[in-house]
Amino acid sequence: MSAHRYPPAAGELERYLHVLVGREPGALIELRFRRPGGARMQQRFYPARRARRAAQTALWLGERHELYVGVLPRTRRAGGKTALEHAWVLWADCDSAAASAALERFTPAPAIVVGSGGGRHAYWPLAAASDPAEAEQLNRRLSHALGADRASCDAARILRPPGTLNHKYDPPRRVVLERFTGELFSAADVAGELADPPARAGRDGGLGPARTRSADPLLELEPRAYVEALTGLAVGRAGKVSCPFHEDSTPSLHVYATPAGGWYCHGCRRGTSIYNLAAPLWGLETRGRDFIELRARLYELLLPGQAPPGSPHALERVR
Repeated sequence: MSAHRYPPAAGELERYLHVLVGREPGALIELRFRRPGGARMQQRFYPARRARRAAQTALWLGERHELYVGVLPRTRRAGGKTALEHAWVLWADCDSAAASAALERFTPAPAIVVGSGGGRHAYWPLAAASDPAEAEQLNRRLSHALGADRASCDAARILRPPGTLNHKYDPPRRVVLERFTGELFSAADVAGELADPPARAGRDGGLGPARTRSADPLLELEPRAYVEALTGLAVGRAGKVSCPFHEDSTPSLHVYATPAGGWYCHGCRRGTSIYNLAAPLWGLETRGRDFIELRARLYELLLPGQAPPGSPHALERVR
């Protein structure tokens, strides 16, 4: 069979996927996807040796779906941190013009840069596998040095692969492979000398300290109500529901009784607030313009008739 009987972009995507899985032929590539505006994520897994098939499927799904790939290879058919054993790349999500400019000045330059349609994902492939927890900490250093998205540092992160479409925009924007050099790095050379970021108070990551519970009615909602509204699933008597972020035949997402407790999935170790549930379901971030859209959509869904704090209508009420 001819090596060129598939779309040219599939070749780029296949090379990219091979870098992510490193030298682990038994590892699994995770594809995660959902319809634009949809709530529930779906997953497909492919052995590393079938990277070409994974690439072809990703390109096909990515034309009509928001499509993501697990940055680290999975050891089993699950998307959480318990399915991770090795990290073969370090990465940073440069989601602003300032972070993208800092990336241009950074040494060593990344071997892979993917233009996501709204930012740039930078990757430093590793000559030797790293522990996922160590990679996560080094990613935080990279994020701090570049001013990149700190929420994208976690080891179980999924990111948009090249060749697919970013449907957050109208018209959708193509995700492109801007740079691919084939270089390998040591983790120490990339981030070993970088400073650790300062500790951030609070449980809600990118939400920041200014948005306290007393200032945001969304953070006072009963977790059961918003979990059911966002996932479309009924919470069981035991306070559990199947997690929308991974295959979960035995429900592992626990819904707590109070807003302070929120929710937590013991399978993929995600959790905390309404924002941390809605953002990945809708393909949004919990910062910047994405946060404004995220909050507005949550108000429309769960607090119809009310205006988000800081909106012109809300300020009029305060006055």
